[in-house]
This record gives sequence, structure tokens and C-alpha cells, in this order.
Amino acid sequence: MHAFTPPPPAPRSHAVARALALLVLLAAAFLGEPSRADPGDFQAMPGLWKISVRSVDHGHPGKPSVLWHCVDEGPDPWTEFAELPLPGHASCQRTSAHRSSTALAWTLSCPGLSSPGRGRVDFDSPEHYTASVNLQGRQVVQAEGRRVAACTSPKD
Repeated sequence: MHAFTPPPPAPRSHAVARALALLVLLAAAFLGEPSRADPGDFQAMPGLWKISVRSVDHGHPGKPSVLWHCVDEGPDPWTEFAELPLPGHASCQRTSAHRSSTALAWTLSCPGLSSPGRGRVDFDSPEHYTASVNLQGRQVVQAEGRRVAACTSPKD
């Protein structure tokens, strides 16, 4: 009977080559340009959306107001979902948006406020989302949107 003999170890150069390849891949992943979602990758459905918006005062959401909005398949539909009313801050401007196929986060520059605000829209399905806006570290708006139908005219 023959005793089992393990195969000879691989040359050290193979191990070094594998380690080097792994380092190159990791460096490319960390140093490469961050990915940005193409507006064409947007996963929400166009149509007529019912949006329930609540102002938040000292952590307490107020009564909802309902807005109706027809979202079309324009060049950048994200901008339509990020248009949330900000009571007392109508002149805030959206800046530096970051997108994925199901979420949008942005900062807000508001005259008279020392720090930038932040907004976020998260889709849990192509027909439903939740959103919020924070100013000076406090939530000031909550919103929930649900697609209810196709748009029937440009004036919907």
C-alpha cells in the first residue's frame, strides 16, 4: 500500500500574483469614481400620485394635507418626487443629490439657516414611497406617496 503524499506546494509566485490581483481589485473599488444612478434606472412608475404631507413641529406630526401630482416620464423624474413643501422655508434650494434606483437623498440650502438641510425619498415599491426633510437637525416634513392611476391629461 502506498502512503498518501500531498502535492508539492504551488510556487510562491502564484500566491504573490493572487494577492497582487486582489489588491488591485480592492484599490479599483475604493478609488474608482462613485457610481451614480442614471435617471433612466429610476424604478418608480409614472402616473397620478396621491401624496400625504405632514409638517412636523417639535417631533409631532401635524394633520396631513393631500397633494395630487402627475409624474411623467420626463428626462429626470426624481426631481418631481423631491418637490416637498417646506412651511416657512419656500426659498430653499436643493443641492448635491445622491441617487440609487430606489432612493434619492439631497441637501438643502436655506437662507437664514446656518446649516444645510437634508431630504430623502425612499421607494419600497414602484408605486409607494416615504420621504422626509430635516432642517437644523430636526425633521420638519414627512410625506408618503402612492400611485393611484395613470395620468389622463397634461393638467392632472
